[in-house]
Amino acid sequence: MANFDSANTRRESVRNANNLLDLIRDVYQSGKQIQTLLALYQANSDPTFTAAVNALYSGPERAELAVMLGQINTLVTDWTNNHAGAVAP
Repeated sequence: MANFDSANTRRESVRNANNLLDLIRDVYQSGKQIQTLLALYQANSDPTFTAAVNALYSGPERAELAVMLGQINTLVTDWTNNHAGAVAP
């Protein structure tokens, strides 16, 4: 009887390789959505959104989120400027 263990491993590897670019694009699209929400918060153009963020997160939590959002913004900006072919759907 044939042993398909190596075939299953290869199939999983091929599946993972096929998903790699889609996962990168998902990260990029999520980052773009986060940039939009950050801009909305910073502009204070939606008082309900701003109030909800302020109510949900304490000052220290918002400070930590701000650091993380800045890192996401840097990544998205870099990918937009330097890797557009990879992140374009």
